[in-house]
Amino acid sequence: MPIKSKFFPGEALQGQDLPSHVIWSDLKFDRIRIVHSKNLALKEIYNVPCNGFAIEENAIVVGEIEADGYLGLLWSTKILHEKVSDESIEYQFVLNDKVSEKLPFSVHLFRPDIVIGDIPIEIVVKAAKGEVSPKIQISNLGEGTAIVDLETVPGTELQKHHPQFIEDFLKEYYKEIGSSIARLKKIYKEHGTLLAKLEKILLEPFEFDKESLKVYEEFINEFISVLTSNQDFAEAIIRMLVDAVLSNSEFANFYRFVSEYFNSIGSEKMLIRDPFGFVSVSKKPATLRLKIQCVDLLNQVCTPIALPPIMISGDETGEISISRLFEWGRKKDEP
Repeated sequence: MPIKSKFFPGEALQGQDLPSHVIWSDLKFDRIRIVHSKNLALKEIYNVPCNGFAIEENAIVVGEIEADGYLGLLWSTKILHEKVSDESIEYQFVLNDKVSEKLPFSVHLFRPDIVIGDIPIEIVVKAAKGEVSPKIQISNLGEGTAIVDLETVPGTELQKHHPQFIEDFLKEYYKEIGSSIARLKKIYKEHGTLLAKLEKILLEPFEFDKESLKVYEEFINEFISVLTSNQDFAEAIIRMLVDAVLSNSEFANFYRFVSEYFNSIGSEKMLIRDPFGFVSVSKKPATLRLKIQCVDLLNQVCTPIALPPIMISGDETGEISISRLFEWGRKKDEP
């Protein structure tokens, strides 16, 4: 077989870049024609001179290879209206206007799709038992995990807050992270700027706007690169993060809450950015307005959703996690 190796991803998030290559030996051709779906676009090409290829409608024609035996390409994908889309690509090695080798590929492109179903006008909370009825229906009808941000709208009666045990946990956590990073800056002076960025990300509220996500993505790329190249520094960072959590006096309450959160949200491919958000409840009804934002695992922003006002009341004075006001996933009688 003249084809020694070939690669093209079988699935990917919409908006993700797709690497591809073909390696061959003893294969005669005068050009390589790559036919592709309209939702795939060439981003980079490797081992081909600048004037060695031409872009046609839904096709790339390579007429010259710098070093025989290898062709690499990087494809970009679009965020589509459809939640899922199957796209195709085919490498054709052409000699004297005849295809001598044909390599077909397909890729399944997907994205999350957060949809709100039933929205009650009024919700009643049994504060002591943590029971909520009825609930707001939220589903991910697409594929891929969505990171969901649940925020109260400023100016309305009920505003998000953290319960006391979370406030106590975060106070200790922030103090430990701050002192640990100050210590690491003295040991790893060459990474002082990176540690300052890490401290800001760990200790300051994060927004789901494009600029913040861009800064975060740039930091993560830099952070991973440094951790990969410096094992001692990587181990120091891991120890810092683990110690900041495990040594916390509120760790038991924190762990219990996080366990309940993951058990309640199940395997619905939805995660809450801040699962520690609570609202107060009392026998007197109060208005709650929520704004829902989400990103996928590529930090691509989904369309925000604003919920209409909901009246919240309880059988007694207390507080409830905002996440427990939702039914995560489709109803059992839904397809």
